[in-house]
Amino acid sequence: MAEHVEVFPPQPQPGEASFDTLENILKTIAQWYVRKDGKYYDVEEPGPVFSRGDVERIIVQRLKGEFPGQDLSEDVVRQLLQVAIGDIFVDPRRSIPIWSGLRQSMPGNPNRLSFKRMAATINTWREPSYRRLEGVAPDWGPFEEFMQVTFTREDERRMLTDWLAWCLQNEDDKPGWAPFLFSAEKGSGKSTFAKVAGLLFGDQNTATENNINKLVSRFNAPVLEKKLVICEELYLPPGSDKANAVKTFITEKEAVVEHKFQAVQQVQQVCCFVFITNHKPVWLEQGDRRFYVVHVDHDGHRFGPNGSKYASQVAALFAYFEEPKHVAALYKALKAHKVAEDFNPHSLEVIQKATAVMREIQESAIDITRKAVAEFFDEHECVAVNMKGADFMVEQRLATKKTALKHVLADLGWVSKNAKWGGKDYKRMIWLKPGYTLKGSVISGPDTWELDTEVVDNSKGELGNGFYVKDQGEPTAPTLKDDLDAEIDF
Repeated sequence: MAEHVEVFPPQPQPGEASFDTLENILKTIAQWYVRKDGKYYDVEEPGPVFSRGDVERIIVQRLKGEFPGQDLSEDVVRQLLQVAIGDIFVDPRRSIPIWSGLRQSMPGNPNRLSFKRMAATINTWREPSYRRLEGVAPDWGPFEEFMQVTFTREDERRMLTDWLAWCLQNEDDKPGWAPFLFSAEKGSGKSTFAKVAGLLFGDQNTATENNINKLVSRFNAPVLEKKLVICEELYLPPGSDKANAVKTFITEKEAVVEHKFQAVQQVQQVCCFVFITNHKPVWLEQGDRRFYVVHVDHDGHRFGPNGSKYASQVAALFAYFEEPKHVAALYKALKAHKVAEDFNPHSLEVIQKATAVMREIQESAIDITRKAVAEFFDEHECVAVNMKGADFMVEQRLATKKTALKHVLADLGWVSKNAKWGGKDYKRMIWLKPGYTLKGSVISGPDTWELDTEVVDNSKGELGNGFYVKDQGEPTAPTLKDDLDAEIDF
């Protein structure tokens, strides 16, 4: 809130008693709408644009519906409208404010509007109604057993519980990584975990998407205005714009967003994400710290031997949480839960915390990359590659990034040297195939094979794609293979 602006009176909830003083009615009206460039917008749904006349007529009808017990004469209503809309010299809490054009989730802030230099930002976060219940004691209820049956490995179960508890305990902050629940079988409880999380954060603060299209689309603002974002069937091509965007949303607290018919804006976002898939995410990049992948592999899935029993358990779980006080009890239990001392919400320690499926994906990714790079070198008879060649290999998706390629080259036995070569008087990095050495500007290999990099570079100009290769026709006078780029078929 801005300085010198007191907190608005709380908005009455459906079914609750409304405020009956004119002062509070006026302050309530002031939270219904914002104005910008002479136009008016509903705080709850700021898409439609209203004129002043439209808003005045709507307010008259809303007053009747939201304050049914208050006998408001036409003269009183006119005065309320004059103060809320017409007057300039008026307390900001009693006047429809100027809108900054921003919308963002502000968990814990009960006000629908927040002010900076007296321009209002719409707060999209709404306190879940169950949190206003009194006399509720902490109780895990059937959620504890659900977690034990669904996530059979204790370390994974504790990690997920700690993540959920931390997110609720620090609702105005955001974690730097996200649970990624994988199971090839349907009915294994992946979505159930996410739905329970949605109940805890509140339906109004949760977005559920069938894929990431809306999240990474141009008009992604409505998704990033939520606290919890659930995405199913996540697939991110390594190195793609979509992959980079999702990773940024997971880790960064500022995001560039856009609403239809509005300018692009940079806002604060506190989203926490849960990803779900039926396919093993073998596309994950090596060492990725943003996804905690859990294989949900118990025997209670739809076609498992305990499928019927597990389905009944899940049905009973949802029936139990239809009662708001039970959701409130679980919320209090998670608020009181003490996360592990080594739990790091902002950075996933992939070496210490990697699950079995994460290690399997990591090893598979390294093996596939190693084979692809080895086949590329064998096909083109490469004996040396420089940084430009490394860039080319990453561009062609033979490796996810140069740091990963460095490890693959080491696994293949290639040796890196930082030396002067190719006629340059400064040191550069070059990798050499096993059995080959570099002395001065000359690469030497088996059977007195030699290649003078300075001659090759001078005769060929720029070093093509950054590869030195054998010349099959003249093994004692090798040159850079011409048109290497054209010969590579990916």
